[in-house]
Amino acid sequence: MKNRKVARRYNQALYDIALETGAADRILTDFTDIQRTIAGSKELANFLATPLIGPAKKTEVIKALFKGKISELTLDFLVLVSEKGRVSDLVTITEDFLDLVNKERGVVIAKVRTAVEVTDKERDTISKKLSKYIGKDVSAVYSVDPTIRGGFIAKVGDRIIDASIQRQLELLRERFAEGSFNN
Repeated sequence: MKNRKVARRYNQALYDIALETGAADRILTDFTDIQRTIAGSKELANFLATPLIGPAKKTEVIKALFKGKISELTLDFLVLVSEKGRVSDLVTITEDFLDLVNKERGVVIAKVRTAVEVTDKERDTISKKLSKYIGKDVSAVYSVDPTIRGGFIAKVGDRIIDASIQRQLELLRERFAEGSFNN
């Protein structure tokens, strides 16, 4: 499902039900956990993606894997997706649901790369600064990129915010070259 239209159709229906039942936050948490589970197991990702295994077997595995760990509504949704032969698109579907909920709530996703692992306090500080800069609530996803010497680089939509040490040094170098190193 390279095209997200089908994912959006499924997710819009799920989102409407989630709003009616007050389960949107729970489903959001469930989908985040599902994404982590799939990302953490190449075997599971391959199993879900292969067309050689039928929907019935995939449904059976999904039930065994997630029953009792996610809400019944989310599990029923996964079973429906599996029975319709769309479980190979589960990652796309979960990503689209997260996008839908964040859009409805006015939250933007920031992909933040840092030189080293940052503490929760540092994450909170970075997220608040990004929110202030962007003018919207920011939900940040962090990753470590050892090529960054210090600081961070954030991607929010099509915007890149480069607060790395390397970029700061480049800016300083440019100011010296221009002869404008006074404040």
